[in-house]
Amino acid sequence: MEFLGLLFALAAGVWGIYLAHRVSLQMLVLAVLIIGTVFGPNFFAINGPIQFSIDRILWFAMLGLFVVRCLRDGTRPIEMNRMDWLIVAFVGWLLLSLITTDAPRSGTEPLARWIFYAFLPLGTYFVARFSRLSRRELRIVQRTFIGLGIYLGLTALAEKAELKAVIFPRFIIDPEFVEFLGRGRGPLLNPTGNGFLLSIAFAAMLLAFQQRNRIAKFGYGFAMLAAAGGVYATLTRSVWIAAAAAVSLSQMNRISRGLRIWAVASAIVLAAVIAIGFGDKILHLKRDKNLSASAAAESIELRPMLAIIAWEIFKDHPLCGVGYGHYFDFNQEYAQAPQWEMPLRKATPYHQHNVLLSYLVDSGLIGAGLFTILVICWGFTGWQIARSSSACPEAQNIGLLMLATVSSYLLNGMFQDVSIIPMLNMYLFYVAGLTVSVDTVDGRLPQRNLAQQRPAAILRQPATSR
Repeated sequence: MEFLGLLFALAAGVWGIYLAHRVSLQMLVLAVLIIGTVFGPNFFAINGPIQFSIDRILWFAMLGLFVVRCLRDGTRPIEMNRMDWLIVAFVGWLLLSLITTDAPRSGTEPLARWIFYAFLPLGTYFVARFSRLSRRELRIVQRTFIGLGIYLGLTALAEKAELKAVIFPRFIIDPEFVEFLGRGRGPLLNPTGNGFLLSIAFAAMLLAFQQRNRIAKFGYGFAMLAAAGGVYATLTRSVWIAAAAAVSLSQMNRISRGLRIWAVASAIVLAAVIAIGFGDKILHLKRDKNLSASAAAESIELRPMLAIIAWEIFKDHPLCGVGYGHYFDFNQEYAQAPQWEMPLRKATPYHQHNVLLSYLVDSGLIGAGLFTILVICWGFTGWQIARSSSACPEAQNIGLLMLATVSSYLLNGMFQDVSIIPMLNMYLFYVAGLTVSVDTVDGRLPQRNLAQQRPAAILRQPATSR
């Protein structure tokens, strides 16, 4: 394995020299995301204090190329706006809370968590935010999401139907990875993560469906069926809700304000009817192959216990939390709170089942507040771009995809700590970087990038700051 890794490194170095002056950074960061999704650490990894996989090695090459190009091209100053500084403050605060905590020694796990779930997404954001961007590249981004959605949807359906011969990579059906086996967990081996990506892809498919001729619409209709089937195959309630919300929000600028109100009201009524009529069946849904329906229902009982533990920790560490990545160093102590007549210790082996509570206990009000402000700003910026009359169709689509991404992330995050699911923060920060970049030019982008062209995406002030 080490020999194969050396050969890969040599080949990557040769191709890196050749492509250094030719490759589009926007396409390179997109390749990092796709490779990290399909061929991540479960496919190939070099283990050590910090685990390296193909996508992580490629990420460092991408960042190095980005730095070299920024230093070489003096006509391209990096002018950061308020949202750029906000994301730096958020990731920096997570690091500060990690290294200043008084938690017991936890090895390299908290640092590795910060590197892979905060620092790498931050680098991805900056490459997407400050690299040259054109309408053509945004079209490629949308088509790539569509292709990824078709693959993930069909793979999830094959998992559910146990069609092992057509599933690739093979580790997806490896019984060694027993968690969530029998559901559409995809190459991330997590049905929530798979559903998050399918939600974004479904929104991209619907946007493309509405802008193509009848023949192309047939193909996009098939793609949406595959994605919808994949969403169902996850057998995850939060994914179903998040996918419906993501698709709905991607259409919000295409309907009148009055109709939006009726649509939201109808959705609430429909959700209430489903909860009353089918709530018990949904709660006792058998999902994992090795998990009974009653055990699946019991998992819901853990959520209030985890919330109580989070509350007890928050009372003692309201501003700074217990330190990023150090939750398990403290949760045993707070599970012994005598005033609660609940078996809190049953919940101690589990991560927090809410992304905001996770950031709250780890990094306090400061960290959770910074994250909340970030996602609100990203969603508002996406909405502004989608509603802008000056924005090109590709820019409007990326604004709508930002809305779909934020809504899917947060709705899934109400039931899972999505910040520690592999690749999810990478996608969130990537789409945010594209959105902020597009916003700096009010959605006006060139058709193609020319080598001698000064990129408009970093030379004007952002629309949201005016």
